[in-house]
Amino acid sequence: MRRKPLNTTSRSKLSKYAKPLANLAILLADSGSRLERRFWKKKLFATLMPILEGRSDTTLTQTLDYLYNTHYRAYDELAFAIENTVESPALGDGSQDILLLAAPIMAWSTYNIPSGKIDAPTVAQFTELIQKNVLSEHAHLVLTNMLFSPDQLPESYTAAAELARQLGQAAIDQALVRIDTENLPATQSFLSDVRYLIGAVAVPAGQPAFKWQTESHSNGTLLSKEEVQANWRLVGSQALQKVMPGCILELMLPNGLYNACREAEKEARAYSVRASASFLESALDVPPQKIIASVGAFVDRGEIEEYRIGFSLEGNPDIVHGVVWPLIGEEYGNEPDPVYERDIESEPDNPVIRSKIEGLLKEVGIRQIHVLEERFPLEYCEDCGSPLYPNPEGELMHAELPEDSELPNTMQLH
Repeated sequence: MRRKPLNTTSRSKLSKYAKPLANLAILLADSGSRLERRFWKKKLFATLMPILEGRSDTTLTQTLDYLYNTHYRAYDELAFAIENTVESPALGDGSQDILLLAAPIMAWSTYNIPSGKIDAPTVAQFTELIQKNVLSEHAHLVLTNMLFSPDQLPESYTAAAELARQLGQAAIDQALVRIDTENLPATQSFLSDVRYLIGAVAVPAGQPAFKWQTESHSNGTLLSKEEVQANWRLVGSQALQKVMPGCILELMLPNGLYNACREAEKEARAYSVRASASFLESALDVPPQKIIASVGAFVDRGEIEEYRIGFSLEGNPDIVHGVVWPLIGEEYGNEPDPVYERDIESEPDNPVIRSKIEGLLKEVGIRQIHVLEERFPLEYCEDCGSPLYPNPEGELMHAELPEDSELPNTMQLH
């Protein structure tokens, strides 16, 4: 479960608050038995709770940065513990377990993808649909009155922990929740993006929260997550079309905030490629066989951070559209690549991800694919901050649609 911190600069010294946290994570990672793991895990979780309540994000990020460079297994243990402590705060007398829940919705449209406030009847409808199709009979769900964009999700662990406490208490009390949207960041407009329904689940301590933990087929086998997701997609898509008109939607499985967001980030990359191919074919009136895709690896501090796909048209090197494919979690790292064996030391690559991108481009009908051997710096447009994308010659360019393209004025590509 590799999660890369925001700052990977190694620190030789830890603060007096960060050092005991790092030591506990190391002791947990080095445990030799389940009994020992349980002991250190309990201590680590108990140490995290007051840090999160005290809004000490600096302590958490410093410790994660340090462990990322010095003890990777301990880094994973700490990241997992922080996320679990954030999502499931201890509230009241402890008779109810809490989970901060996110329901991701992937969408693409040539118009602005909606976000923001949802009216009370619609919130009630979504609550009932998730309750009936995703959660167990033991669980009680409250949803916020908002459709969140990625820009509007909690930016820090302590902000997410505060939201979890607020929503968790509302779930216990079975009360409505209203989010003040006035001070939230503005939503950026993209061709494809993710939206989130956010809420909290309260369930009697020790009881299952989800359908796939409890409900069985007639032969006694449990429902799979895939079956639960299929049911949610069927009923949820119909309801969401009312608040997201003009959007092509794909609903993902609701789950704990961090797991749901990571899965959405991963799936959104392929979804964005498919959306881009459909968009270019319709907006420019060109078949996919005449679209050229140039794939380049973009590096920061010697590690690949992301791949960028530049789309151009046959006979013209100008980039008309682009997609960023960021590496997420366990994808970080530079595994050997026999195709580029001569360049392994100086130009590391991730062949698994690159092959996945190539396969996806072929799946959507694009046959002219240039995988560039050069590694590129993370460069952006100086005027608007948009990523620069590679063309077939390896030049980094701004993505600009032709002037005669059928694109509504409300649409921004970056």
